[in-house]
Amino acid sequence: MKSKYLKLTAAVIATSMLVACGGGDNGDASTGESDNAATESTTPEETVAPEDLPVAEFTIEANDAMQYNLDKMEVKAGQTVRVTLKNVGSMPVEQMGHNWTLLNSGVDPNTYGGAAIQHKDEGFQVPGTDDVIVNTSMLGPGQEETVEFTAPSTGIYKYICTFPGHYSAMKGTFLVR
Repeated sequence: MKSKYLKLTAAVIATSMLVACGGGDNGDASTGESDNAATESTTPEETVAPEDLPVAEFTIEANDAMQYNLDKMEVKAGQTVRVTLKNVGSMPVEQMGHNWTLLNSGVDPNTYGGAAIQHKDEGFQVPGTDDVIVNTSMLGPGQEETVEFTAPSTGIYKYICTFPGHYSAMKGTFLVR
């Protein structure tokens, strides 16, 4: 009984100390910065009109190991975005082609990627849907292509390579704030 009392007392003291000291993760103690991005800023960001924002430019490389070198892109709603896809692999397009396909909000990457397999003649893009915001062509080794578009509304979007079997490994998040 005494052991349970001591353990309970120790837990209460430890909890009290954490609360008194601000609790939990304080990030880098030397700078006072917090690792918790959600609580870092308590003031709203200054609103900037989309036309006043610089063009958001990204270069993404695709390789023979079925990998993109970039798995996250972040932009502002309405901002002009320029994405360049480079196929840095050496295998022929028929064996290891790559594209970059930005899916619309709510579109499941696995469902779309699975359906795209049936559409080789359309560059492995499903025709007649509004599932895709923008995409590059299917690229072979050493090829690159740039697409430019206006960022959609605030939200989390997904991008994938739609070459058969690639969508499960070659994917990323397109975050619009």
